[in-house]
Amino acid sequence: MYILDNGQLTAQVSKDPFELVSLKKGNKEYVYQKDNVWKKSWPICFPITGKLINNQYRYNGQTYSMNGHGFFRSITNWEVVEYSSTILTVRYESTDEIQDQYPFKFILYVTYELVGNKLLNKVNIVNSGSEKLPYNFGWHPAFICDDHLGKVIFDRPQTLTHVPLDNFLTADSPTENINEIFLDKYDFSKSQCYALFNQSTDHILVVDPNRVIKIRTTGYPNVVIWKCNDEAKFICVEPWDGHQDVVNYENTPLDEKPWINLLRKNDNQEYLLEVEIAK
Repeated sequence: MYILDNGQLTAQVSKDPFELVSLKKGNKEYVYQKDNVWKKSWPICFPITGKLINNQYRYNGQTYSMNGHGFFRSITNWEVVEYSSTILTVRYESTDEIQDQYPFKFILYVTYELVGNKLLNKVNIVNSGSEKLPYNFGWHPAFICDDHLGKVIFDRPQTLTHVPLDNFLTADSPTENINEIFLDKYDFSKSQCYALFNQSTDHILVVDPNRVIKIRTTGYPNVVIWKCNDEAKFICVEPWDGHQDVVNYENTPLDEKPWINLLRKNDNQEYLLEVEIAK
């Protein structure tokens, strides 16, 4: 376990699997502690966000299989680049272990840093191969939130898309214009999700009587709101550069799907997730 502590916040990052599992201010926990059916807390979504139809994609005439959100839930051989009381940076370079799922060369740097009452979560994706790197990227943090009194507040009105139960997008998915989600007013009974596509928020708040968490969403085109069922006492607010597969694009090669990013040889792309503990 890696432990960070700056005197205001304390964070814990597990090694196997590698993900943030605790964020505390004093004795108050803010990260979901896996007390429901979902057994994750803050996974990395790469090289896809969401699910592929039939868990498959096509590339260069071949079919590859990949589960939802990619394979980083099972990656354990991270190299520590920097580790102190307030910052942890690790590095992963693609190896043969994932070539049957994703035949590309890349390097991923992931950083967790405590600054005041904020957690800064950074990633740097590097294309170390000889061809364009097709990818999506996102965070999947789960925050403790009362299932009856909790809500998610957008800093300005947004178009909320109700994603179908199979989690694949269609042209006629229902939408509404709102600026907050009351958790007990929305149906999560079958692990549904709700999404802001082409969103324009600067930040999103997760609020219940005991906690206020401010999540900065600038730089991410999409944000997904999800939990595993209605009774779960957490909510995931997931900034994504990408989204789920789309019906009618099942057989479109991965690098030709309109929402897939293409990173040029030797280029890199950085992302920042800023989480402020306001209460």
